[in-house]
Amino acid sequence: MSKNLEAKKVVVSEIEEKIEKAESIVIVEYKALTVEAITALRAKCRAAGVDYCVLKNTLFKRALANKGITMDDKILEGPNAFVFSNSDPVSAPKLIKEFIAAAEKDKKTSPITIKAGIMDGAVQNVDEVKALADILPHDQLIAKIMGCLNSQATALAYVIKAIADKQAEGAAE
Repeated sequence: MSKNLEAKKVVVSEIEEKIEKAESIVIVEYKALTVEAITALRAKCRAAGVDYCVLKNTLFKRALANKGITMDDKILEGPNAFVFSNSDPVSAPKLIKEFIAAAEKDKKTSPITIKAGIMDGAVQNVDEVKALADILPHDQLIAKIMGCLNSQATALAYVIKAIADKQAEGAAE
């Protein structure tokens, strides 16, 4: 076998590992992305525990096939970047959506667009990726649930105390 083929096999296996470890993957197309913008995006990704990388479409497609995931060939055309969310499924979609919103806020067209996503071995369309981005992160969801449970427990405690106080008043009379 040629050295080039061996090198490609190694890269495909590394991509397979990334796919296996990722909670979610966002596939974005990038056009006219400046060095400054990509540097800022990569820094945000690192801070969020998200891996942004540019891979050869053919190698990514082969890694997907090895994992049993099929994707429309049109998604993997053009200059694509792959954003792997390793800590929780919403990190990558949220980060990309925020980056796009910030670019559009500056009255520019965004240099990146969401093409698709992958979560739990299933390909997601753009709307599903955006919906995923709107979900709160794991820690915030737990905090909200705990807040709801705490408020219900507090309300129950007030009701029980009121009943006990009323019974104590009735016994005193």
